[in-house]
Amino acid sequence: MDVFLIFPKSQQAQKELGQQLAKFQADQAMKNIQKLPCGTEQKLELVDASVKHLKAQQ
Repeated sequence: MDVFLIFPKSQQAQKELGQQLAKFQADQAMKNIQKLPCGTEQKLELVDASVKHLKAQQ
């Protein structure tokens, strides 16, 4: 299978693509967390820990 990717050339379009990708990844992470077989409290703790970890990487 051949896959062709055409990346945007303008900086504004690249920024928008990055934002859309980040939103997609965050949505996927939330869906995976929601599927976990644990309580809401544990899920919220996991989300908080994930946000804390990401902020620490910046």
